[in-house]
Amino acid sequence: MGRTQPPRAGVSRSDDRLTAGDDVNTLPRQGDRQSDAGSAPASDGDVPRAVRAFDAVAPQFDERYGQWASVRAQRRAVQREFASAFQPGSALLELGGGTGDDALFLAGRGHRILLTDGSPAMLASALRKITAAGFEDRIKLLALPLERVSELRHRFPESLPPPYDGAYSNFAALNCLQDLRPFAASLAPFLRPGAPVLLVMFGPCSVGEIIVQLLHANGRAAFRRFSNGAVAASIAGHAFTVRYPSPRIVARELAPHFRLIRTSGIGVFVPPSAAEPAISRYPRLLRLLERLDAALSGPLAWMADHVLLHFRRV
Repeated sequence: MGRTQPPRAGVSRSDDRLTAGDDVNTLPRQGDRQSDAGSAPASDGDVPRAVRAFDAVAPQFDERYGQWASVRAQRRAVQREFASAFQPGSALLELGGGTGDDALFLAGRGHRILLTDGSPAMLASALRKITAAGFEDRIKLLALPLERVSELRHRFPESLPPPYDGAYSNFAALNCLQDLRPFAASLAPFLRPGAPVLLVMFGPCSVGEIIVQLLHANGRAAFRRFSNGAVAASIAGHAFTVRYPSPRIVARELAPHFRLIRTSGIGVFVPPSAAEPAISRYPRLLRLLERLDAALSGPLAWMADHVLLHFRRV
């Protein structure tokens, strides 16, 4: 998710929270003194509501969502798309990268990634995983909200400067933006012409969610994606809004900077996380649903939990 933070600080080991973006190789290790010259904490009013919500759940995020089989299945489908879309050895920009699972996957395939996210707690989790994997040279971290992508022009790591060969955003970070037009205009200058941009957003009509929520007797949640405007959401007691634009609307808002090439459904038959933890008890069923997704994700993208939109930088 996009989250607002001040420029250029380090890691505070008193609470193990990243306070701003930096090249991961320059972040202080245990026992180092924190350097925060030239930065000041962002006021609470500067922080987007979605950032506050995900920052609050970051310490438990991987433990909860990472263990769910449906989430892992959907991520595998997304990562297959990432693997085929980016040329070997690409320098990539990740938007709303969270705890770093996709960056780690791509780094393992030889790419270099600038992982951006607005949540200090999410980036702290990502840093621990990156260090454990030994990918400090391939993955750099920057605390940067989606709403302030334009700041990348003076905050990028010296070891991984723009323009980038591609960009991606997974699992609906962009659904927290109420208008993608400013985002698109800010992002475009940092990408090479022709660069692939893969955006995974909530689909506007998730049949799986409708079924699951109706089984839970929650009619409002079952049909919330049909709303034309912002929809109220809440995590850990933090309220924010999301929206569910169709691929056509997303393409219109990203034009003229980006051109939509194709769409693919992520979670057509694999159910949404609302089916958890129950669906994780049926691994054979999930494997069958994954195979169905692989076969029919193109023509049935309109009914998926998430939709992967493959754009090209114009």
